Amino acid sequence: MPSFFHRPTPLSKRGFLKALGLASLKISSSGLHAQLSKESHQIDPNWPNLKSPLYPVRCQISGVAVASDGKILALNRGENSWDPKAGFRKQRIQRPAILVIDPDSGAILKAWGENTFVMPHQISVDRHGQIWISDVGQNAIFAFTPDGEKLLEISGKEIGFNMPTDMASLSDGSFIVSDGYGNARILHFSPTGQKLADWGTRGSNPLQFRTPHSVTVDESDRIYIADRENHRIQVLDPQGHVLNIWTQVDRPLTVRFSAGFLYVLSNLEAEKGIVRKLTPAGDLVSAFHSKPSPTEDDFEWPHGLAIDPRTETIYVGFTLTSRQIRRYTRIS
Repeated sequence: MPSFFHRPTPLSKRGFLKALGLASLKISSSGLHAQLSKESHQIDPNWPNLKSPLYPVRCQISGVAVASDGKILALNRGENSWDPKAGFRKQRIQRPAILVIDPDSGAILKAWGENTFVMPHQISVDRHGQIWISDVGQNAIFAFTPDGEKLLEISGKEIGFNMPTDMASLSDGSFIVSDGYGNARILHFSPTGQKLADWGTRGSNPLQFRTPHSVTVDESDRIYIADRENHRIQVLDPQGHVLNIWTQVDRPLTVRFSAGFLYVLSNLEAEKGIVRKLTPAGDLVSAFHSKPSPTEDDFEWPHGLAIDPRTETIYVGFTLTSRQIRRYTRIS
C-alpha cells in the first residue's frame, strides 16, 4: 500500500473566452437571456428548518450532496470560514461538518464529522453510496461510509495536493481529483489510491486550467471539469484527452451529472448565481437563478450543488455572508 494512502484504525463580469479551435457550446447572449427569462425552478420558501442544537450557528455551506437513501448532506465549515481577503484558520473544525437533512421537512436528523476537517470544499456521493469530501485546508481527499466512518484519506508529499477542490468516481472504481487552487491539474487514481495519471498545467489552452474548481463524471465516463477562471467546461475522456470545450458558462463553480444531464452552477458576481441544465453534447435545456427576484435576502456566493435525480429538485449551498442551503423545485 502506498504511503500516501491512509486507512483509519477500527468578481466582476468578465468577457467570454475566444474560440479555442475545438467544438464549443454555441449559446448566443440573446438566446441565453431568453432562456433565463423562463426560470425552470423556483425556490421553496419553507425549506429547510435548521434550528437544532446540532447546528447552533449558521456556517458557510460549501457543498451539498444527495445520499443514496435520499437524505441531503450539507457540508459546512463550522467555526471556520473562508474570507477571500483574509484567508482561513488552520485549526480543525470542532463542530460536526456534515449535516444530514430530511428532504421533506428540512430538519436536521443527525450530524457528524467533528474534529476532522480544516476547510472542507466539496462533497459528493459515488454510485456505491460512499461519501467523498475535499479539504483544501489539509490538502487531502477523504472517503466515508454513509454512516460517517472514514474509509480512506489521500494526502502527503508523494501526491503533492495544493488545495484540491473536488473529486468524482469512474465506473471501474478509479477516481478523478481536481487539484485546484494552488495547482492547475487533474489527477487520476486507481480504486486503491495509487496515482495513475497527472493531467494539465496552468494556462488557457486545451488541457490547461485556471482554477479547476469542480469535476464530475457521466455514465460513459466522460469527465467534466469546471475551469473556473477560464470561464469554460473542459470535457475529457478517461485517458485525459480533450473531447470538447464549452465556453460562455459564466465562471463555473460546480458541475454535477444527474439522470443523463450535466448541471452547472456559475456566478459572475457575488449574488448572480445561475444553474444551467445541459445535455452531454452541451446543448442548453433549461436554467434558473439561485437568487429569487425580487428579494432583499442574502444569496451571496452560491457554491455547493446537488440534484435529486428522482424529482429534479436542486439544492444549492451558499458561503461568505449568506451561509445557507436552499431548495429549488421544478416549475411544471
